[in-house]
Amino acid sequence: MAVAMLLHWDGVVPGQYDALMERLELDSNPAAGEVLHLATFTDEGLQLYEVWRTEDAFHGFLEHRLLPVARELGFGPGPDYELVPLHNMYVADPATIDRIGMMSVPAAVASWVAR
Repeated sequence: MAVAMLLHWDGVVPGQYDALMERLELDSNPAAGEVLHLATFTDEGLQLYEVWRTEDAFHGFLEHRLLPVARELGFGPGPDYELVPLHNMYVADPATIDRIGMMSVPAAVASWVAR
């Protein structure tokens, strides 16, 4: 069953997140079972919103890829996260996703996507 993952990682700032994403190489080596990844920041730290095909796929990525790289980069204590069954996923403009393809869209490029 598909799940939505909501994650908060206190103290993580954009530069740390960008280094993590670079090391994970998701554009060239996608996480098995990941469907969607969105990242935002609050005054407290990193917020991630993801959709995964299964809970097991998320846990495998977390334990075998994300946390080991985060430890190597000196991230603080592990994140708090919640997995909930996905009820619906609506995409208002699938053509934008088709134009972007499977790639990360850093903040500098995000304004282009809004066109």
